[in-house]
Amino acid sequence: MASAAEVLASALRAVGVDPGSVDLEALSTRRSVRVSRFEDVVYVGFRRQFRGVPEGTLVAFRRGEQIVVWGYPSIKRMLLPRVAVPRWFPGPTVLVEEKMNGYNVRVFTLGGMVYAATRGGLICPYTTRRLRRLYGGALQKILEDLGAEGSFIAGEVVGLENPYTRYYYEEAPGFGYFIFDIFKGGRQLPPRVKFSLAPEYGLKTVNLLAEIPATASGVERLYTIVEDLEKRGREGVIVKDPEGRVEPLKYTTSRTNIGDIRLGMRYPFEEGRSFLFPRILREIFREWETGRRRYGELGEAILAPAIEAVEAVSRGGRLVEEFELVFANEVEAEEVIAYFASLGVHLEIAGVARGVDGVRVAFRKPRKSEGEIARILETGISPLD
Repeated sequence: MASAAEVLASALRAVGVDPGSVDLEALSTRRSVRVSRFEDVVYVGFRRQFRGVPEGTLVAFRRGEQIVVWGYPSIKRMLLPRVAVPRWFPGPTVLVEEKMNGYNVRVFTLGGMVYAATRGGLICPYTTRRLRRLYGGALQKILEDLGAEGSFIAGEVVGLENPYTRYYYEEAPGFGYFIFDIFKGGRQLPPRVKFSLAPEYGLKTVNLLAEIPATASGVERLYTIVEDLEKRGREGVIVKDPEGRVEPLKYTTSRTNIGDIRLGMRYPFEEGRSFLFPRILREIFREWETGRRRYGELGEAILAPAIEAVEAVSRGGRLVEEFELVFANEVEAEEVIAYFASLGVHLEIAGVARGVDGVRVAFRKPRKSEGEIARILETGISPLD
């Protein structure tokens, strides 16, 4: 079996970095680059950008085969669409796709098996096995038909049955996968391609909401679309050039911005300023632009859940995140617990039920904010300045 340093050297060569220019032993112990194993796959995940290698890039090895799954590029956020759209896009039109509230998953195949990579460059056991059961044959076929080494699909996993981001979608209440980009040989295909290609394999895509002029008048249509999404409780939009000549831009609804704050502030010492301020910034410019004022709603979203957390801890309660996952068997559940433990995340089993859809396990994920709040209640001293 190859050592971590040897695996790392092979991965660096695959992404164009000379291993001789790197202290492999030191790098293999850093959190930014992680050597991991899933089933009979050994892989390297670049959790941070390294020597020009994009964050989230994954290099996997299995039975003499290898693949480079490049990190998915970060999408810039619009604060003022009226200004941004005409200046950013070459025109004459842009595509408006729905932005779904879940987690980014890149699907690839290696040695005839389907795998799911998270945004951070790790193969998630739960997501991989769930995708295999629900869409495995279709995903494998579309990737085989793309025919180029290094091809992968990028999409959003949504629904309530996942360990990351849980929002209810009527089209996927439990677990669903919606394609938003296709990469052939590592190169992103034009956005339109997925809307014709994915349905041929029985796969779903995010919604194409409209094609509008990349002009000031076109942006007025964009605002109408966003208002409709707001009323329906949806997340927002991704605006793309039809030919992929420039990077896309994203824009979210006020309901999402404030709702995210409300959820995050249940655990105030974990989300913190890096979570809070960007969402407040979105609302500053949205409310300035629209003339709407949501001072009370925003203030309540910040304070109410945090105060409720303090009250819960003061009464001896716990701060835990609760969710359910569905497995084929108990072994898969144990594998997921071990996977998160390797990342420093402790999961507690709250209950197990067996049904027609498999083994349904209820989990509790203890949150660190509980300890911080307890110390403040005990000492009266703030851990912050």
